[in-house]
Order: sequence, then structure tokens, then C-alpha cells
Amino acid sequence: MTIDERLKYCRICENRKTNLAIGLYCGLTNQKPDFEPNCPNFKIDQPEADRLVKLEREALAEEESSGSFAPEKKAIKMGVLGGLLMIVIAIIWFVVGWINGYIYFYPPILLVIGIYAFIKGIITKNITGEGK
Repeated sequence: MTIDERLKYCRICENRKTNLAIGLYCGLTNQKPDFEPNCPNFKIDQPEADRLVKLEREALAEEESSGSFAPEKKAIKMGVLGGLLMIVIAIIWFVVGWINGYIYFYPPILLVIGIYAFIKGIITKNITGEGK
């Protein structure tokens, strides 16, 4: 077991202590953790464990809501409705650009993503969005 794996336990243990010079350590032994495979003195600090789980969920949500194709990912989660919305936007965008003398490259990509979301929504019976 590596020190990082041990410290995952220590982060949510009531016996943990922190020192700026050495970092996280055991308050009972005053040393870095060296247990294998489980600590015999582990007592869960439930509020801290809940806080860390909440932070991980928020980080995942932040990661999903940003970056490339973030709006498309949200629309795919909307199922059939999101697929139809992307298809309509792609068609309108392409036609308006074409009428004005421009051919945009993204509307066909958005159309394919919309068709994918539409079919996935039908297969998974996700008509208006995934329930949470």
C-alpha cells in the first residue's frame, strides 16, 4: 500500500493531525501512516467524509459543465428533446448561413450529434431528460 493510499484513509479519520512541515500524520503515533492493509485505530470523521464526497461531486460537475462540447453533452442528457433541439438548431444555422453566402462547418457536426442524442434517447426511453 502506498503512502497516498494510506493518506486517503487518514483524511477522513478523527485521529488525523496536520503539520505544515510534514503534512498529514496520525495523532496517536505522531508519525506518517504505516499500516497494512487497514489502520486498527481508524475512526471515521463523518462530516469530513461527507465534505470530501461533496467536493468530488462538485469537481465532476464542474468538469462536465465546462470544456469542449459542454452544451452538446447537456443536450444529449436531455434525450429525445435535446436531440431534436440540436437537429433544429443545426438546420436553421446551416440554412441561414447558406442564404447569406456562408457554409459553416459546424452545423453538420451538430446535426450528427443531434441524431445520436435522438436515437440514444429513444433507445433508453429518455424523452425529456434523465431523472436524478
